[in-house]
Amino acid sequence: MGKLKTLLICGMAITCPIFISADNNFGSFLRSLAYTSAGVYSYSADNSQSSDLDKPVIPDNENQNFSSFSSQSSVESYSSSSSSSIASELISNSELSSIAEETLKPEQVNRGQVIRLNQSQLTDNTDYSIYTEHSGVIRRFNYGKYSSSDYIELSSGAQVRNCTDVSNSILEQASKLLPDLKGDYNPNEPQVLIYHTHTTESFLPEESWYDDRYPTRSFNSEKNVTAIGDALCEALADRGISSVHDCTVHDYPSFTGAYENSAETIKRNLAQYPSIKIVIDLHRDGIVNADGSLSAPIAQIDGKNAAQFMIISGCDDGTMDMPNYIENFKLACLLQDCAENAYPELARAVLFDYRRYNQNLSTGALLIEVGSHGNSLGEVVYTGKLLGNVIADALEKRFASRS
Repeated sequence: MGKLKTLLICGMAITCPIFISADNNFGSFLRSLAYTSAGVYSYSADNSQSSDLDKPVIPDNENQNFSSFSSQSSVESYSSSSSSSIASELISNSELSSIAEETLKPEQVNRGQVIRLNQSQLTDNTDYSIYTEHSGVIRRFNYGKYSSSDYIELSSGAQVRNCTDVSNSILEQASKLLPDLKGDYNPNEPQVLIYHTHTTESFLPEESWYDDRYPTRSFNSEKNVTAIGDALCEALADRGISSVHDCTVHDYPSFTGAYENSAETIKRNLAQYPSIKIVIDLHRDGIVNADGSLSAPIAQIDGKNAAQFMIISGCDDGTMDMPNYIENFKLACLLQDCAENAYPELARAVLFDYRRYNQNLSTGALLIEVGSHGNSLGEVVYTGKLLGNVIADALEKRFASRS
C-alpha cells in the first residue's frame, strides 16, 4: 500500500504541471484556481466563462495592504508548491470544485439604505451674480485646543467645554464609558436619524468677502443644511449602515416654534423606525465678529477645506425633563474621540451646557453645528461625508464591545 501511494504521489507530481499548462477546460480551471489563490485576480460571475479567465489581473494597490505586486512571481511560487501539495493529498475533481467554489466566491458588500423623507422640490431662482458688494471679510481659521478649567480633555486629545455646575471629574469619568444605545445593532435597519430644526439654513459662496444682502436661508435642498445631511447619510450607506434623513421644513413660515415642530418629526420617526439609535439635529452656526467680519471655521483634511463641526450636548438643570442626559454626553464624547482619531482638528470642542434641543426624546440625541454661514457649501458638504464616517466608526466601536 505504501508503494502504491508513493507511485500515485510521483504520478501526480509529474502530471499536475502538465494539466495546469494544458490548453483544455481542466487546465484552464487549475490555472484560474492557482491565480485566484495567489491573489492575482478576483473572480466575478460575469467573467467565469470569459477567455480572459486565464489572464492574471494586477489588483489595485489602493485596495490592498501592500505597495507592490508581481503577478509572475506569485503565480510561479504557487505552481511549484501547489503541484506537490495536490499530489500528496490526492485531491479529487469534486473536492477541487468545492474548493474553487469557496475560493472564487465574489465578495458581498451590502450598501446601507438611505430613507429620504419630505425633501423640498423647490429650486433657487436667485441671481447670485448681483451680490458683489464687499460688506466685510470672511476669516477662515481653525478652532484649536484651549487651556482652561472650563475644558476637559478626552482620551483622543479632543476637548469638551463644560458650561455647567457638573464637576469636571464626573464628566471625565463619564467620557470613558460607552453610551447606552438600546437594541441590537442591525445595519440593514435604520440606525441613524438625521433631521434639521432650522432646515432652511444655507451658506455663502466660497469667497474671502461677503455681501450682507446675500440670502443665508434657502428652501433649495441643494443649498441648505439638508445637503449636508444627504452627504452624511450617503457616507453611512457606503459603510453599510442604513439611515433616515427627514428633510421636513420646521422653521417656516415661523422661525419661532421650530423646536416644537421638529420634536413631532422625531417622535414620528422613532415610532416608525424603532431600530434608530442615534438622532442628530444638523445645523450650521452663525459667527459674526465685533469688527463685522464673519468666521468660517475650517480644518485641512486630505488637502481640502472641511468646515469644523461642533457637538452640543445638553445638561438638565432640573427643569428640562432630561434624566438620561449623561447618556447623550457619553455619545458626544465617543463621536468626538472618533473624529479626532480619524480627522484631527475637524471637531471643535463639545459644548456641554444647560440646553435641551429635544434631547429629552432619546438617549442618543445630539445637536451638531457644521460650519457657519461664512463657510461655503462645498466645505460643509465635505464635512457631512466625513461626519458620516465618524458616526459609522462610533457605531462599530460601540457594538463591537457587545461581542
